[in-house]
Amino acid sequence: MITNTTLTLATANLFNFIEPPNAFYDFENIYDTQAWHAKCEWTKKQILELDADVIGLQEVFSIEAAEKLVTELGYSHFATVAIPHIESDYIHSQPVVAVASKYPFKHVEPVTSSSLIAQHYSIEPPSFSRPPIFAVIDVPDVGDIAFYVCHLKSQRPTQSDSEQYSHPIIGQWLSTQQRGWEAVMLRLFMELKYQTHPMPTVLVGDMNQSLAHHVTGLLTHPVDQSLTALNLQDSWDIFTLNEPLRARPATHYHFAQGNVLDYILVSQEFQPNSPHSLADVKQYQVRDKHLINPNYEQDKQASDHAFVAVTVQFVL
Repeated sequence: MITNTTLTLATANLFNFIEPPNAFYDFENIYDTQAWHAKCEWTKKQILELDADVIGLQEVFSIEAAEKLVTELGYSHFATVAIPHIESDYIHSQPVVAVASKYPFKHVEPVTSSSLIAQHYSIEPPSFSRPPIFAVIDVPDVGDIAFYVCHLKSQRPTQSDSEQYSHPIIGQWLSTQQRGWEAVMLRLFMELKYQTHPMPTVLVGDMNQSLAHHVTGLLTHPVDQSLTALNLQDSWDIFTLNEPLRARPATHYHFAQGNVLDYILVSQEFQPNSPHSLADVKQYQVRDKHLINPNYEQDKQASDHAFVAVTVQFVL
């Protein structure tokens, strides 16, 4: 039976969200009072218009400021599982991800590497560049939802310890390798959690690469076709099931080249062809006006990513 119960889930890369007088990456990167106010106001407007129930946030440097901002917008539940790195004094690096929810958390923990890798493959995987979040959210009339937030390693080449002997191919490969490891570790963690306690599962985040790529595509690549195994699918593919040729909006631009980097992946409970289906994907929104038709006065402190949201309607 189709119900009136809906849930909107979103992902938002806030782009260097750091409260002055702190700086991101370099001592010159400090927002003045006016710029910081403009950034907060722009971010609030986007989040209000998304009207999501749960949002995964990326590029959070100032945790308390982010929590204050979303709390003012009605998200009374907020969590992170890491803290940014302080290079020296007020210079910050390695921003974290966060989750903001209108509904309470029953459990929150960082995603970690599976012991399966080290024990049975004789290799020690690297740590996450930005630890993802695993949260169980208690949604009224629905029950528990597993919600994951990630921000995979960027495509920026890894820096050499010695500039004299650096090589761009090595740096590019190391970044690709790190991103691949993160996709694998995240998938294994999610599979184990789902196997232990199956529930509707959502992964949102900035993947820093198209899922069509064989590295990040590891998150959705079909392996175990059994009905009890976690099966993640891109919510866009579900939304456009009857419109397979519909053009997909880019979520990030590198010069004039548009790319889809920000995704919302959902488990079989949201897939119409699954016997476990509990909800239909009814809406898919990409807030990209600031990228394709910016208004300087309104968007001068905008994110460099589009914010993405999916609305599902439950069939119980």
